[in-house]
Amino acid sequence: MDPFDHIAILVSIILGLGITQLLSSFTDLLYDHRRVRFYWPQTAWVLFVLFLHVQDWFITYQLRARTVWTMSDLFVVLSYPIGLFCVAKLLLPTRDAEERHDMRSYFRSQFRMIGVLMLFCIAISVLFNLVYLEVSVLAQLPLFVFFGILLVPVVRGGCSERGHQLLAWGLVLGSVVATLAAREEWAVR
Repeated sequence: MDPFDHIAILVSIILGLGITQLLSSFTDLLYDHRRVRFYWPQTAWVLFVLFLHVQDWFITYQLRARTVWTMSDLFVVLSYPIGLFCVAKLLLPTRDAEERHDMRSYFRSQFRMIGVLMLFCIAISVLFNLVYLEVSVLAQLPLFVFFGILLVPVVRGGCSERGHQLLAWGLVLGSVVATLAAREEWAVR
């Protein structure tokens, strides 16, 4: 087992916990599907965060040639999946949450903290890309745009219904474009 394997195992465990959180929380809602009022912008966020978990697994694999890992490297590499896990935990209610049946109300009540955590994830992603993948600042322009767009409702304490819908469409569109643009990079060979 090489040094990368040790790092990859820990990253994979945290990403797996985040994916498990999303899937188990969503299936919990399906048990009560007759009483639950789903909210499509929240569902778009769930799919987006699931996409980010899988994307991070692919991106982490790009570090396989690195032979030396320090504790600070480990903390930087783990920060992003930990942030994603926290977002995954907040996106959907637990079985005993009061707002368990009204997803619009629940999502809007959690949106600011979800946004703060996503801003953290974006900042870590930019740092990771610069230091570990040597991606230029200019190539990361979409991350800076997303950061700016998300920063506004986080600072304001929320956004309008139309704002949530536009942001959700942006997440869906951005995920599709990113997948098409990076399909050669996000490959395990």
